[in-house]
Amino acid sequence: MLASMARIFVGALVPLLVAAACAAPPPEADITKGQIRADLKESAIALTSTTVRPGQVTFIARNIGTIAHDLIVIKTDLAADKIPVDGQTQKAKTDGRVDGVEEIPPGQSRNLRIDLPAGHYVVICNVPTHYQLGMHTELNVQ
Repeated sequence: MLASMARIFVGALVPLLVAAACAAPPPEADITKGQIRADLKESAIALTSTTVRPGQVTFIARNIGTIAHDLIVIKTDLAADKIPVDGQTQKAKTDGRVDGVEEIPPGQSRNLRIDLPAGHYVVICNVPTHYQLGMHTELNVQ
C-alpha cells in the first residue's frame, strides 16, 4: 500500500517539476538595446540602469510586489523625491509626463516603449500614496 501511494505521489510530482523547468524565464533587459527592467514592489522602484542613451527605450515593468502598481515616466528638472503631490488625490503631479502603464497586477509585467530625448526623468508609481512611500527613482538620458 505504501509503495503504491509513493508511485502515485511521484507520478503526480513529475509533471509539475517538468512544467516548472520549462516555464518561461522572467523578462530580462538589455541596456545595449535600450531596454530597462523596472521592478515595482511596495515602497520601491528598482531600474536595471539609471542611465540610457537617447532614442527608443523599452521599460519592462514587473510588479514583484503584493499589490497593484503603475509606472509613469516624467521629464522634469526636479529630483525624484521633490515632485509636488495633490493633497486630495494623494497622487504626484505629472507635469512633464511622457508616458506610462496603468496598474499592473501582482506577478505580471507590462512593456512600455517610448522615445526619450536627452534629459532628466523621474520614474514613479502613481497609485495613491505610493509616490510618497518612496516609489520613485531618477533616470538620465544622455
